[in-house]
Amino acid sequence: SKADMDKIVKLLLAQLGFVFLGVFLSLPFFVTEKEEEGTDVYWMISGLSLGTLFLAWYIFSKKYVRFNMQTWSLRSLKAVLLTILLSFSFFFLADSLGNWVNWSNERWSNGISILRKMSHHSFGLVFLLASPIVEELLFRGSILRLLLEKERLAPKYAILASALIYGALNPGENIPYFLFGLLLGYLYYRSGSLSLCILSTMIMNGIPVLLTICYPDVRSVYELMGVLPFIGLVVLSVLLSAGCLYGLNRSFGVPAWQVSRNMDDTSGGVLINE
Repeated sequence: SKADMDKIVKLLLAQLGFVFLGVFLSLPFFVTEKEEEGTDVYWMISGLSLGTLFLAWYIFSKKYVRFNMQTWSLRSLKAVLLTILLSFSFFFLADSLGNWVNWSNERWSNGISILRKMSHHSFGLVFLLASPIVEELLFRGSILRLLLEKERLAPKYAILASALIYGALNPGENIPYFLFGLLLGYLYYRSGSLSLCILSTMIMNGIPVLLTICYPDVRSVYELMGVLPFIGLVVLSVLLSAGCLYGLNRSFGVPAWQVSRNMDDTSGGVLINE
């Protein structure tokens, strides 16, 4: 409905607005007459952290995210282990398809430089690893939830739409983030668990952080592994991803999110199958 689309637009505008607000409010604390090394990094981290907190407050205050056992449950130990393995394998698969790890170009040189600066500060490292929580509250817990509740929109199109939004909001990394959006949408639709999505996003965000910390002088994964080993890693990622998806499908059984055509409008339009 138009009301749901309006909510999605408001959420996206709120994300952008709160980031700018956080950066603006943090500026006075880092304006000095003498420029000090690392000031820009601390300002960036503080602004992004503040904006993220504002966005989380907005999402919870508007009750976009459901508070129930299914939303926050990890489902089972098997689901957790398969999600972890799937996240690692799928990262390199999506990464290779989107050429995301080609750090030799100017875009990636700038991006990795910022990432390296943030990862070398404990506060920045915490932000990089904790930000997936609010990211999932927004994209899966709010936006995808609203799309899944639309009666006239099939779940596969809801997942596709949310993945397109997720990819579009990550310029320069559109392809891998679109693929990540498909995977996370699948996890949320099949399991109904936001916690599994948060775990997966933490892993996929943590891999490039770990690479920049362990190999600060490496500009490309090809330099690190070589062409043939990297091709082998991609093939292995395809096989592992397919196996994990098969295992998760069997583990989850019937998708947790089912659009109910018999529920009244006040129920939210979604049944959670235990």
